[in-house]
Amino acid sequence: MTELVFLVLLLAGGVAAVAVANSLVRVIIGAEVAIMAGIWGASLSRDLSLLAVAAVVGVAETVLMVAAVYRLAREGHV
Repeated sequence: MTELVFLVLLLAGGVAAVAVANSLVRVIIGAEVAIMAGIWGASLSRDLSLLAVAAVVGVAETVLMVAAVYRLAREGHV
């Protein structure tokens, strides 16, 4: 039960960080916290295929988000 409460708090904290962010770096941090909560939730379920999918999605999301911020910074929007 404690793991579930911590998981929900971690996910809610990530979503709240994205909601109140005033810079793209804080949006990335909040999204990473939410993705980490999803990966941790998949590991709690002890389903290896779900954990593998969550990890791949986490890596892909990180690469895409960093590339988007790099491009926005290069164009002068950040």
